[in-house]
Parts: sequence; C-alpha cells; structure tokens
Amino acid sequence: MFPNYLKSALRNLTKTKLFSGLNGLGLAIGMAACLLILLYVRFEKSYDRFHPDSDRIYRLRYERTDFQGQAVRFASCCPPAAPLIRERFPEVEAIGRLFRYRAVFAHDEAKFHEERLFYAEPQAFEILKFNFTHGHPAQLKDPGKAFLSQTTARKYFGSENPVGRTLIMNGMTDFQVVGIFQDMPANSHLKADILVSFESIVPLVGKETIANWGDTGFFTYLRLRPHADLGAFRQKLAQLVETEWGADLQQFKLTCELVPQPLLDIHLTSHYMQEYEPNGDREAVNFLLLVALFILIMAWVNYINLSTARSLLRAREVGLRKVVGASRGQLIAQFFVETALLNLGAVAVTIFLVEISLPLFRQLTGLPEGPQLLTQGWFWAAIAVIFLAGVLLSGLYPVLALSSIRPAQALFGKFSRSPRGIRLRKALVSFQFIMALVLITGTIAVFRQISYLQHRDLGFNPEQVLVVNLPRVRDDSFAQKVETFKKVAREHTDIEKSCVVTEVPGRQIIWDAGGIYPAGADESASKNYQILGVDCDFIDVLGFQLLQGRGFSREFPSDDKALLLNETAVRWMGFGPGEPVVGKQVIYWGEIFTIIGVIRNHHQQSPKQAVEPTLFRFLPTGRGLRGQLVLKVASPNLQDTVSRVRRIYEKLFPGNPFDYFFLDDYFNQQYQADLQFGRVFGLFSGLAIFITCLGLLGLTSFMTVQRTKEIGIRKVLGASSARLAGLLVKDFVILILIAFLLALPLTLWTLEHWLGTFAQRMELSSGLFLAPLAIVLLITLATVCAHVLRTATANPVKSLRYE
Repeated sequence: MFPNYLKSALRNLTKTKLFSGLNGLGLAIGMAACLLILLYVRFEKSYDRFHPDSDRIYRLRYERTDFQGQAVRFASCCPPAAPLIRERFPEVEAIGRLFRYRAVFAHDEAKFHEERLFYAEPQAFEILKFNFTHGHPAQLKDPGKAFLSQTTARKYFGSENPVGRTLIMNGMTDFQVVGIFQDMPANSHLKADILVSFESIVPLVGKETIANWGDTGFFTYLRLRPHADLGAFRQKLAQLVETEWGADLQQFKLTCELVPQPLLDIHLTSHYMQEYEPNGDREAVNFLLLVALFILIMAWVNYINLSTARSLLRAREVGLRKVVGASRGQLIAQFFVETALLNLGAVAVTIFLVEISLPLFRQLTGLPEGPQLLTQGWFWAAIAVIFLAGVLLSGLYPVLALSSIRPAQALFGKFSRSPRGIRLRKALVSFQFIMALVLITGTIAVFRQISYLQHRDLGFNPEQVLVVNLPRVRDDSFAQKVETFKKVAREHTDIEKSCVVTEVPGRQIIWDAGGIYPAGADESASKNYQILGVDCDFIDVLGFQLLQGRGFSREFPSDDKALLLNETAVRWMGFGPGEPVVGKQVIYWGEIFTIIGVIRNHHQQSPKQAVEPTLFRFLPTGRGLRGQLVLKVASPNLQDTVSRVRRIYEKLFPGNPFDYFFLDDYFNQQYQADLQFGRVFGLFSGLAIFITCLGLLGLTSFMTVQRTKEIGIRKVLGASSARLAGLLVKDFVILILIAFLLALPLTLWTLEHWLGTFAQRMELSSGLFLAPLAIVLLITLATVCAHVLRTATANPVKSLRYE
C-alpha cells in the first residue's frame, strides 16, 4: 500500500509544481532560519558549561549600598574574603582569586601590551578548567612564575619551547615561564593570555590592599560541595561581613554584601562594574529565539494556507476515491505521506541553505568557527524535531479537512463554497501580516534607537582625537617625560592640544570613592562618586563644557585639593539646579576640597547608561601616573600624524609598545552589540516577509484560478484590468488593516519593554508604526497585482470557450 501512497504523492507534487515549489521553499527558508538562530542561541547559552561541576561554581561579587539606597555593584570581590571563607566555610569545596592587570611584557625585541594578564592563586584551577599542556598550576605558589597561553607563547618565542625562558614585565619584574595552557574557548567569560603567581602581587598593590575590605578588583571563584544549602551560605557570608567589617560600615553608614553569582549566569546577565568585557544580553537572545519560532510558524502557516486552498481543487479527487471504496484512514495516510515527502524535500534544501549561508551568518553575528555543523548531533536532532513537528502541525488540519469531505458535496462542487475554509485562510493570512508588521516595526525601532544614541549630544567631542596608552615601563623621570611628550607633540601643526586622563570616554571609570559630602553637613550625608583624574588641558582637548567656574590650572597650586563636579554630582551632593557652587567646600575622606567649577554632564560610556555622579580630580604627577595620553589632531592626514607621534613616543619611552586608537572609533564600539542585534533581527525579519510573500503569491495564484471565469465575464462586460485587480487586492488590504490594529498593542508593549532597558531612549512616533504598514501594503500590492494583472489582461475567450 505504501508504494501506492508514495507514487500518488509524487504525482500530485509534480503536477502542481508552483504550489509544491512555494510550499517547499517557504518551509526550507523557515527551517534554515530557525536552525541558524538555534546555532547562535546555543552558543550564547553554552558559556562556561565546559567547567566541571559548573552548576556548583559561583563568582563571589561585592555590593556596597549607602544609607540613601545608592548601590555600587562590582563583578569582583574584596581581597580578604577568600582566605577567611577557605578557613571557616566547610561547605565550600574550593575557592581561589584572580586579579586582572595590564602590563607591558618583553622578551628580546618582542614587546607587547598585555590586557589579559591575571595574578592567580593555584586554588582557582581546582575550580576553573584550564587545559595545561606544560607545567602544573601548583607552580604558581612560588613568586615570579608565569604560564602563557599557546598563542601568547608563539607571539614571544615563535616555535621555540618557552618553558624556562624569562619575560620582563614593565621593564622591572622578571617572570620565569613554567608552563603553557591551551587558549580559552570562545564560550568562556574569562579569557586569559598570561597567568602569574598571586604571591607576586604584594609588591604591586601592597599588603594593606590585600587585607582591606574596602578594596575590590579581586575576582573570586568558589565551588560549593554537593547538596550545600545556598541560602544558608548567603547568611553565613552576611555574618562574615558583619564580623570582620561591621564597625567600619556602621561608621560610614554603609551596607555591604557578598553575593554568590552562578557561573552559568555571568555571560548573559552580568553587567556590573569591573567586568572583564561586555557580556551578552539574555533578553536579546531569548527574543531572537522567539523570532525563530515565529518564522517557523509562519512557514507552517503558509503550508496550511496553501494546502487548504488547494483542497478546493482536490475535493473532487477525494470524493471519487471515497466512492470507489477508500476509507478515511487510507486518505489520511495518503495525504500525510504527501506532507512528509514535501517536508523531506524541504529538509534537503534547508541543509543546503544552512551550509551556504553559515559563513556569512558567522560574520554577521560574530560566532566563532566550530566543528562542521553536519557532524554535530544536536543539529540532526533539531532537524528531526522540526521535521516531525512540521509534518504533524502543518499537515494535520489540511489532512483532516480533505479526508472529511463528503463525496456528494465534492462531486457536486458544494465544498468549494465552504465559509469555514474561507475564514480559516483569512485568519492564517492575518496572522502572517501581524508577525510581519511586528518584525518590521521592531527592526526599524532597533536602528532608530541606535541612531538616536549615536547622534545624541555626548557632552564632549570625540572627533579627531588620538589616544595613546601611557607607557608601563617607567623610570624616575617618567613624569617629566610625559610633559616633554605633550610639549613636543604640540610643536607640530597637526597637534592642537594634549592632555592626560585616567579613563577616556568609552572606558569604565574604575576609580570610585565614598565618604564624600558637603562641608558643614552631617557625615551621614556621605555618598559614593566616580572619580576621573585629569590634568589642566582636558576640557579643551576633549571639548567638555564648563558651566560654572574654571578648570584646573598650573597657576593655582591649591588645585591639588580642588574638585570639578558634573551636573549629576551637583544634584547628588544636595545642591539645587543652577545653584552657584563654586567656592563651596567638600569633605573627601576627612580632607577639605574646594569646588572650582561645574562641567556639563557627559556620557563616559554608552548613552544606554545613566550619567553617574562624577568628580574630576587633578592628576597626581610621578611614576604612579596612570591613564591615557590624549591628543587633539588638526590634520586630516591621520596616518602621517600617527607616524610622527609614534617617533616621539618611542624616543621618550623606549621599551614600550606604541598602543593607540582614535576616540570616535573606540567610543562607537559600544554600539557594536546593538548593531549586531539589529542586523540579525533585520535579516530574519526580511526572511519572514519573504515567506509571507511566497504565501501571498501562492494564494493569489489559487484565487485567480478559482475566479478565472468570473474575471472573463467581468471583462466581457467592460471591466478594466485595474478594476479587476482591485477586486482581489481589496480583500488583502482589509486583512492588512485588521492585522495592523491587532499588531499595534503587541508592538507597543514589546518596544516599551525593550526601550525600558535604555537610560536614554527615543520617543515613539506614529511614523514608526505607519512606515511598516506602508511597507507591507506595498509588498502585498506588488505581489498580488503582478499576478492578478497577468490573468486580468488575458483573452477572456480562453476562459469562457467551454461556456
């Protein structure tokens, strides 16, 4: 029996090539889009799962809240916490610390600025999986030892064996290479290039810092024992903070908390201060997963719509089969075989589409290269699930509808006038229009919001600004050399001005301080502020706007104890809007500072984030100076300017790599994740619209076939081609308008929810919703009219010759 079903299915599919082709192509595109999004979502959700017992691993975070509820949340922890937890908490199986640092490493002529250097306790590698190919992490107990990633080892030593060789850090500290580890996987939130002995950190930060509960920057990882009570562990952490630090917290009216953060949650949910790098967005990932489901459903809806439309043409076939003895079960089996065969063909096309589009998709999303997709079990499992679901969900209604036809109705042509079938097709088409409108509106909104952020007044001018990292290899004349560099650079006409800042806009400010309040106020008014170290020229170089007072000046030695405030800091300190604050005094850690000016708010990071209360302090000079050299460039020939600055830098700071970037490019990198999301969202929205067009084309073709004689009669009676086209288009326009009204509240809710994650957001305008409506109307009119006009312009004699 099955061979007969197969032959019949093949015959029907080849007899209606247009319907079969449109159905198959729509299913294939829907499945391919779904699989590509699943690939991306699977990667994003796979972060850190390669660590053994990853579900029991936590990163210990630190949060500090003042008496008014202002919280500062860090990804790192206080340095003294780990040793005490190791000693007092039996439910903790292992705990270890990492401290990130930036330094210049050198070997012979090879010199590189290393951003992913970690001082590491050996215990950290009892928790985190690092694949050591040479050496053992226990060797990090001894000072002056280093492990290199494979890529870093090749960078310094080429093909030579680096074990036993020496690297020099910042021209002062020797580290002996004792081991190699494999490069960290792309799906690791922690990516290290160099690991050095934790014991070597004491000369760098001092014993006081290691013992200070108020310091941060120490990334602390722990693994709980199986069946440990997380709630009880949290309570013990609170007791530890109270015991060790409670008196100081009470004095400054602060509350502090150590928060165990699940390792598997870090990549998609952690956006705190001192993160290694910007993490992903769980909402964006889940939203793309929803888009994948929508696209797949739209492809299945297409199949249902076209199949039920075709059922009108096959009603007589079903009636005849029933008359000659076919049972309903046999008809169901036959039609399911036909559905399965079409879906199977779509699967083959899907695999082809995925393979040819995968390189472009990786480039678009930033997905790393991985194993061949066709060799991965999850890929075939997903195809099997989608195939079976497609056969069942998309085939069930058409199969049941066809098999339930009564022979008498079918043979006398009454089935074709079923109002239930007409209503179903209209509902399905309306659903597709709703999804298309939502997706188009979402795509436009994403790019408009990004454009709004990019063109918003940032409070500074990033154009034509060259930034050079301050050298790490320093001698006692370092401060003098910095001033010489600025002076010599300005002697060239292509450099207008220069300055030094601790963090240029685009970088997170890592210097923050509490214990700051207006002089004369109670100490309980103390609050937390971000601190930006600057010199005398930063306002002119970066284009900051001074609202009150003056900037720092070498003519005022007292500026060492002076402050500039941004507008948010003025309000945060309790002063009124526009209130003169120049000359007022501030208590800063027990010392008196004087406010000399107010600077207009600027966006230190993306305008997605709120402007933090920021104090500007005059930079201390000397060997400990940190930050970036910033130069305002006047010449349009940027590369010549860079070459000239490089020569000055290398002459004054030998042994240091020349690391530079342009501020506008650097600042705009913050939008890359949003732009990437917008591009991916736009791509799949386009595919959803294309699937809708395929359905429209097939449905229009069916409708014109059904109404060929009616069109012929109307044309004989004098109807124009445009009027005939309008007859069929009218139904679709009504459906689009209904879909628009239904899509509007869903779109509004989604956009309000998404825009709520931005501190600065665009206003929703009517044009944002009317533009997608116009796009869908135009696409529908073009798709429908192109096909209808061909029928309307045909000779009516051909359609009426047998009447």
